[in-house]
Amino acid sequence: MKKALKEIKPGFGLGNLKFGMTKAEVKLMLGEPSFIDEYSHSDSDEDLTESWEYDELELSISFDEEEGWKLIMISVNSDFYELEGVSLIGLGEKELLRKLEAINLGKLNLEDSSEYDGQDQKVIEIDDKSINFWINDGVLDEIQWSPFFLDDDTIVWPK
Repeated sequence: MKKALKEIKPGFGLGNLKFGMTKAEVKLMLGEPSFIDEYSHSDSDEDLTESWEYDELELSISFDEEEGWKLIMISVNSDFYELEGVSLIGLGEKELLRKLEAINLGKLNLEDSSEYDGQDQKVIEIDDKSINFWINDGVLDEIQWSPFFLDDDTIVWPK
């Protein structure tokens, strides 16, 4: 089963886990999550997000109420997962940048997102592919991606 989830597919999903799937469809495929959290990015009760964590898969996924509780975000933090056949989690920043440039997903935007607590955190965003690479203390420890967008409000759901 885990083999069927190996390939990170920007705009589409992870292996046969596809953006736009319902919670029921995901549960059929992955089973019960290890942990479920529900939160809002604003003061409104109308834009809830539900995050499911699968500890054994080192995977978390999110569903948004605003999108009819469809799968909208995937995050992985294991070197098991591959993008274009390349394992990236655990690479240092310079090696990661070299590999991403070789894969050629589009314009890389490196941003320092460190907090005041002394943690060294950066994110590489590739807007054209709706994918982010989170670097903590110089090492990639999370890849997070979502479906493609036509504009700020219009999601291109995979077929």
